[in-house]
Amino acid sequence: MNDNSKLETEELFACLHIHLFHPNQTICPLFHNLPLNQPYKMHAEDQVRLGRDGQTCVFVLNDTSVSRKQLSIQAYRKAGSPFLSFMIQNMSQKVKLMVGGSELRYLERAELDDKVLCRFGRYELLIWQEPGDSENKFEVLFEICNTPPSQELGIDVPCRPPVMDTGVPWRSFENGAPASQEPLESDETVVLV
Repeated sequence: MNDNSKLETEELFACLHIHLFHPNQTICPLFHNLPLNQPYKMHAEDQVRLGRDGQTCVFVLNDTSVSRKQLSIQAYRKAGSPFLSFMIQNMSQKVKLMVGGSELRYLERAELDDKVLCRFGRYELLIWQEPGDSENKFEVLFEICNTPPSQELGIDVPCRPPVMDTGVPWRSFENGAPASQEPLESDETVVLV
């Protein structure tokens, strides 16, 4: 006897990974209200709202410097595409939101790239998308970073002072007096002390 039972395939949800960082996260419980390290399922028509007000935001930050409604992320589908895409919107009237180097003011929105760095106040959020085949649901996964994502991405990292080909750094003083700040011409000789 053949038992032809249907094989159920599990629907794969798109996942919005949000890596969080704040310089005071080790001394203040800023993220303790978030579902950390566990996927949170959402319907595609629902917005990911992040702020300090627990009545209007699904995800709450425990910080009085954060706006009641700080930002919102909305899922949508591009025409002809079966995959979900995401838009981010600044919901704060006081704090600007930086998205991948572009500034968003109150109620301005931008499409999220596959991986993007977002900043507001002293917060950094590295947001990246993992595609899925579900058309009406997605997951949000919050994780805490120990180092700023901007540092890991090499953004805003100060450069080191230049070193000459000889391996000796430029001297800023010659014979006890400050060296000239004018550029050297190609035919001038540099004296290393």
